[in-house]
Amino acid sequence: MLMNNQSETKICQSCKKDFTIESEDFGFYEQIKVPPPVWCPKCRLLRRMNWYGYRILYKRKCDFTGEDVITFYHPSLPGKIYKQDIWWGDQWDPKSYGRDYDFSRPFFEQFKELLDDVPKAALHTEYTTMVNSDYCNGASFQKNGYLCFKHITGEDSIYTNTALRTKDSLDLAFSSDSELCYEIVDIRKCFQTFFSQDCENCNNVYFCRDLVNCNDCFGSTSLRNKSYCIFNKQYTREEYLNKFKEFDLGSAKNLQKFKKQAYKLSLKYPRRAFQGRNNSKVSGDYVYNSKNAHEVYFISDSENVKFCQLFFKGGVRNCYDFTSFGSTSEWVYEANWTGLNTSNVKFAVWNYRNHDTEYTFGCHGSGNLFGCVGLKKGEYCILNKQYSKEEYFNLVEKIKIQMNEVPFTDRRGLEHRYGGQIPVDLCPWAYNESTAYEFFPITKEEALAKGFTWRDPDPREYLDASIVVPDHIKDVSDDILKAILKCEACGKNYQIINKELQFLRRFNFPVPRQCPLCRDRARIKQMNSMVTYDRTCDKCSTEIQTSYAPDRPEIVYCEKCYQQEVY
Repeated sequence: MLMNNQSETKICQSCKKDFTIESEDFGFYEQIKVPPPVWCPKCRLLRRMNWYGYRILYKRKCDFTGEDVITFYHPSLPGKIYKQDIWWGDQWDPKSYGRDYDFSRPFFEQFKELLDDVPKAALHTEYTTMVNSDYCNGASFQKNGYLCFKHITGEDSIYTNTALRTKDSLDLAFSSDSELCYEIVDIRKCFQTFFSQDCENCNNVYFCRDLVNCNDCFGSTSLRNKSYCIFNKQYTREEYLNKFKEFDLGSAKNLQKFKKQAYKLSLKYPRRAFQGRNNSKVSGDYVYNSKNAHEVYFISDSENVKFCQLFFKGGVRNCYDFTSFGSTSEWVYEANWTGLNTSNVKFAVWNYRNHDTEYTFGCHGSGNLFGCVGLKKGEYCILNKQYSKEEYFNLVEKIKIQMNEVPFTDRRGLEHRYGGQIPVDLCPWAYNESTAYEFFPITKEEALAKGFTWRDPDPREYLDASIVVPDHIKDVSDDILKAILKCEACGKNYQIINKELQFLRRFNFPVPRQCPLCRDRARIKQMNSMVTYDRTCDKCSTEIQTSYAPDRPEIVYCEKCYQQEVY
C-alpha cells in the first residue's frame, strides 16, 4: 500500500468530533481510489450498521404472486416485495427498471428512486437450503428453524443470532458448534451448556464463564480441564451429582439467584483484555487467527483490515470499514452484508460474488456496476441501465465529478459527495430495527437527532397477558402454548412454542419472562463492547487496550498475566 508521510486530524462532519486518519490509511484510500473519509470511524460504523436490518419481521403480500410472505421490510415502506424464489428467478428483469442519469440532480436522489422501484427479496435467506424454516433471515441450511438470524447450518434450533452449526439449541448468540444448548453467548464446540458465556469444548455446564475443556461444572469461572466444580470448588463426582440434585433450576426465582451468584464470583477472577488467539498485530475484540487487524470486532482469518466487524466467515484481506459476512473478500470499503469471493467493492449493501462495483444494493454475481439495485450477473450498468464497456467507464467518471459538484443534502442538512456509504436517508430500516441498535442502543430522540429514523411500536402487539406464568416449569400446562404472554422488559406480547416448551421440560428450566427479542438483546449486552479504552493491566500495570472501561468493576489482565493466572 502507498503511504502518506504523516497522519492528519479532521473534524467529523456528522458528530463534529476530532478523528485521526493515519498515514497508512491514506495509502489504502489511494490504492482503492477513494477520497479520505469525512466521517469518524464510529459515525461511519453506525451508518453501515443502520443498513443492516434483519431481525424484525413483518407480514406483507408478495407483489408478484399475491401470497402472504414473511419479510423484514415494514408494510408501510414503498416498493414491491417478492418472495425469494420469484426474486431470484427469471420471471422478472431488474434491467427493465433502468433509467438515464440526470446530471441536474444529486446521485443519491436518483438512487433512492431506483431503490424504491426495484422489487426487493422478502428475506435474505438462501431459500433453496431452508426446510420448514420460514421465520428466519440472513440464514442458510436450516432445518426446522424458527427465528434464526445470521445463522449458517442449523437443525431444530430457535431464537438464534449469529450462529454456525447448531442442533437442538435455543436462545444463543455469537456461537458455533453447539448441541442441546440454551441461553449461551460466545460458545464454541459445546454440548448441554446452559446460561453460560465464553466457553469452549465443554459439556454439561451451567452458569459458567470462561471455561475450556470442562464438564459437569456449575456457576464457575476461569477453569481449564476441570470436572465436578460448583462455584469453583472442587467436588468428587458423587458429591457433585448429589449437590446438583439440590439445585431446583425449574424455578424462575432460583434461576435468577444462581445467575447473580455466578456473576458475583466471576468478578473475583481476571478477564483477559480481549477475546482472541493466534493473532499478530491486532486491536479490538473477539479476534482470531488474524494479522495486522486494527479496531476490529468479531473477525477471524483476516489480514490487513481496519474498522471491520462481524466476519462470521473469514478469509478477508485488505479491507476497511467492512461490516458483516466477509468470506473470501478483498479490497472492500464501506460495505456491509457483503462477501463470497468479492473484490474491489465499495459502498455496498447485501452483495455476493461481485467485483468492481460501487453504490449497489442487492446485486449478486456482477461486476462493473455503479448505482444499481437487484441485478444478478450484470455488467457495465448504471442505475440498472446497460452500457458498453467504454460508455460505462466514461459515464462513471463524469458521475463521480458531478456527485462532488451537486451533492445530496440529507435531512440534517449534511452534504454527501462521492466517497461515503449510502446516506441513511435512503435506508429502509429504522434505527431500532437495525444492528446499530443491538450494539449501540439509544433513545428515539437521540436517533432522530443523529439523522436516523425510528419505528414506533404497534399497540396491537402490547395486549394484556392472558395467563399468569407459574414460577416453576412443573406447574406449566400445555395451555401456555395458546396463551398470550407479556414481556417483563418491553411489554410486548410473545408466545411459547411447543418445541421450546418440550426443551424447557426436558432440562427443568422455567418459562422465560421476556420476549425472544429482549432475550437476544440481553445476550448481546453481555458481550464485550465494540468500543475500546486505554487502560493498564490490573496485575503488572502494562498499558493495554480493552473493551472494559476503566471504571468497570472487572479485574482486567494483559494477555501475558492472564495466561500465567488462568492457564
